[in-house]
Parts: sequence; C-alpha cells; structure tokens
Amino acid sequence: MKKTLKIGGNILFYLISGLLLISILLELFAPDKTIDIIGFKGFVVVSRSMEPVINVNDIVIVTKANESSLEPGDIISFYAYLPTIHEDDEGNIIYEKNVVTHYLGELITDGENTIIKTYGTANNEGEYDQWNDAYGNPTDLTTGDVLGKVSLTIPKVGFVILFAMILVQNPVFLALILTNIVILIILIKVIRKPKDKRL
Repeated sequence: MKKTLKIGGNILFYLISGLLLISILLELFAPDKTIDIIGFKGFVVVSRSMEPVINVNDIVIVTKANESSLEPGDIISFYAYLPTIHEDDEGNIIYEKNVVTHYLGELITDGENTIIKTYGTANNEGEYDQWNDAYGNPTDLTTGDVLGKVSLTIPKVGFVILFAMILVQNPVFLALILTNIVILIILIKVIRKPKDKRL
C-alpha cells in the first residue's frame, strides 16, 4: 500500500513538474500561445480595479473559454490598450496592449462580431469601461479580445512571479543573484568546516 502511494505521488509530482516546465518554456518563447496550447494561463494582478474581489499581487488562473460559454457576471481576462506615461514625437500618449481582468457586463451582437462590455468593482451600477485602440481612439472590445475566464485566484503570491520575471528578463541581475548565492554557500561551508583536532 505504501509503495503504491509512493509511486502515485511520484507520478503526480513529475506530471505537475512537467506541466510547469512546459508552461515556463511557453512563457519564454511563445507567451501569446500558452493558453491555446495548455488551456490555461496565470496572470499577476497589478492594479486595484477589482479590489476587494481580486487584489494587487494576486495571481489569477485563466482558462480558455468559447464565446458560447461567456455570460454576464463572469470574471474574464482580455486584451486592451492602456495609456502609458510615454509620448510619441508629436506629444500623443502611447498606448500599449495589456491583459485586463474585469467583470463581463454585457454581450452585444453586432453583425459578425460580438461586442463585450466590461466593468471593474469601482464602476457604478450600469457603468461600463471605456476602451481605446492603439492610437487612443475610443473603440469596442469583442469576444476575439477575450483570453478566457478566471477560474482560480491565488492571493498575495504574485510578487514572487514578478521577481522571477525580472530575473529572466535581466540576465545581469540573475548572474549577480546566483554569484551572491554561491559566495554565501562557500562562506557557510568554510565557517562550518570542523577544525583539525591535533593531539
């Protein structure tokens, strides 16, 4: 019985480890395809627009969802252009494509497209978000912008992921961290090394 449990535990461990490794590799080499390939993706929440339901530094696990499965009241993650603090040469605010997690308020069929209306927890009742395109012009989002539904929220561990992303994106910083760890290990071994006992 114990042997069977141990084998089962090992299989589960390797399956989870393999899935995490695949997820990490996809994030490094094909971040836009992760949710399509493995069916889910985690995002770190960096704004307060959904507090207290979802807080800053929470991780939301988003699972792929078909248009037919979307319903008002779902918490969804989607692509939207958000203003940055940067301006172009003509003084216009630069917009960047980001992932946003908000409530789905309404689905509106418009010809071949289905427009989505979204809202955060700070919105008044019946008030929907106003979104812009890459040039700052008002636009509607459609179901094509939706990544999926939030199926799980893991509180307060997002800073670990953000720190790991900084390490991956900055090899010099990663090298410095690893060098410091190696130096610490060497120092600990030297300090704890037993002295030769002489008779």
